[in-house]
Amino acid sequence: MLTAAFAAAVTLTPVQAQDLGDVVGGIARQYLQQEQDRAAYAQAQSADTRAAYQTYLRQFPNGAYAAQARDRIQRLGGGTPATAPANPTNTDTAGLTREQRLQIQRQLNGLGYSTNGADGNFGPGTRRAIGLWQRDRNYAQTGSLTTAQANEILRGTGGTAATPSAPAPSVGAAGAEADLGLGREQRRAVQAGLTRRGFDTRGVDGIFGQGTRNAIAAWQRANDQEATGYLTAAQYDRLIAR
Repeated sequence: MLTAAFAAAVTLTPVQAQDLGDVVGGIARQYLQQEQDRAAYAQAQSADTRAAYQTYLRQFPNGAYAAQARDRIQRLGGGTPATAPANPTNTDTAGLTREQRLQIQRQLNGLGYSTNGADGNFGPGTRRAIGLWQRDRNYAQTGSLTTAQANEILRGTGGTAATPSAPAPSVGAAGAEADLGLGREQRRAVQAGLTRRGFDTRGVDGIFGQGTRNAIAAWQRANDQEATGYLTAAQYDRLIAR
């Protein structure tokens, strides 16, 4: 689907006017939005309640399945929401402070899901990161957080049950690591360094999940450092050194 859309975009746009980065980025955003729409409606269908379909319509008032959702609400004996929020994709930020939104972005970056910056605003980059985070945890890939999911990220649990030894990171520690701007290969190098030293990260995949966070914290404790589960620049240099 994405390949066909890309080919069509390239064909319809004069070569001299094309910015391939913009074309690819636009297609990717459109594809993600379609997937989010589909996943949200599938979630509503699974519950098959008026509340579930109304939640879908609040998120996607003009979505591909909006007509079906309204029809199903009528069949279930209820009306559709009287009004839709002005910015439905941001309904999950209403109860969050700016500092909490910043922390969520930093946590996502720390887990390897780039938000394209941490500014407290949930733009397309953050939505994409949330969607990927949800996908990897078998949640509906909506790009919008439920209250439970927001709390999960804020706690730094990474989608798995917390263990007694799991670190409770501070905003400062997560932010400092995010500022390092570690790429996928750099994260893999860190995981490999921890594994070589006997600290199991539960895989060398370039994604800092709970296994990696626990391994970092254990390594920090073993080296008489604060066990935050997040790296400083000096710690990163030590871990990738052979």
